[in-house]
Amino acid sequence: MNSVTLFLILFFIAGITDVADGYIARKFKMVTALGARIDSVADIFFHIVLLLLLFLNYRWVFTENAALFVAILVIKFLSIIVSKMKFCKIIFLHTLANKLTGFLVFVAVPTVMLVENNSFLPALLYIALLTALEELLILIKEKEVNENRKSLFIK
Repeated sequence: MNSVTLFLILFFIAGITDVADGYIARKFKMVTALGARIDSVADIFFHIVLLLLLFLNYRWVFTENAALFVAILVIKFLSIIVSKMKFCKIIFLHTLANKLTGFLVFVAVPTVMLVENNSFLPALLYIALLTALEELLILIKEKEVNENRKSLFIK
C-alpha cells in the first residue's frame, strides 16, 4: 500500500467520524459545549495538517491560488481576533456555509491527489472566502454569539 492510498483511507475515516460524532451526539441528546469545542479544535488541526500536506506535496495548489489562500487566512485570523476581543474567547461558528465548505474540501482533496485537477479549486476557494467573510460579519454584528448559528441571514 503506497502513502497516498494510506492517507486517503485515513482521510476518509477522519471525515466519516467527524460527521458521525455530531450526528450521534444530536441523536442521543449528548451535545455539550465541550464536545462542540473539541470538534472545532479537531477540525482546525485537521485543516492545518491538510494544508501542510498539500503545501509539501502539491505546491501548485498554493502557487496557482495564492491570493485566495492569503485572503481566507487573513479573514480567519481577523475572526479569531474579533471573537477574542469581543467575547473573550476564540469562537468558531458552525454555519451552513462552513459545513458546505468542509464538505467541498473533503471532496477536493482526493481529487487533487488522484487526478491532480485544479479546475474547481478557485470556485472552492471563493466559496471558502465568502464563508470566512460571513463568519467575520456575524462575529462583528452580534452582541451575543450562537456558535450554531445557521448563517448571517438565519439565526
